[in-house]
Amino acid sequence: MFHRLTLVALLATSAAAAQAAPVLAEQSVALQASKTGATQTATLKSVHTVAGEFIDTFTLTGLDGWAKINASLTTLGSTQVLDIDFVSASINGVAYSLTKSLLGSNPDGVETGSFVNTLLSAPLVLTVHGYAGAGLAAGTPINASYSGTFNVTQVSQVPEPASLALALAGLTGIAVSRRRKA
Repeated sequence: MFHRLTLVALLATSAAAAQAAPVLAEQSVALQASKTGATQTATLKSVHTVAGEFIDTFTLTGLDGWAKINASLTTLGSTQVLDIDFVSASINGVAYSLTKSLLGSNPDGVETGSFVNTLLSAPLVLTVHGYAGAGLAAGTPINASYSGTFNVTQVSQVPEPASLALALAGLTGIAVSRRRKA
């Protein structure tokens, strides 16, 4: 009997620990070329059907090299079963600016994130950390979502620091040699 009670307690503890762990999700998002060809765009949507902590990772595909990024995230939730609370969001480790405002009786019912004119190198990886159904027990059925957009403009290759230093040394050498001849 003692062994059975121990097993039941162990299983209950394991189930609680599994619910407390953040839900991890990974997706690929394909950038689409615009008519001008200089800018690529993409959208994403993430739906969470159970309450609890999450970490969503999105890898943007279709880009090589350096690009200037403008992006946004938005969620609306007037009740707990519709609510997403952003803890953090970043692309390649560079943080979004997050804001919250009132929607109905929910003090953080509207949450937005902005990422403006940031130069980054591919691959671009967005990581969103948050809570779905804040205030509800982990595992409670909900239907909460957020969405995002990306505008990515490819830029000329940014030189590596070593290449830049070598070019600077060469230009300095040319300037010194011309000065000596004069």
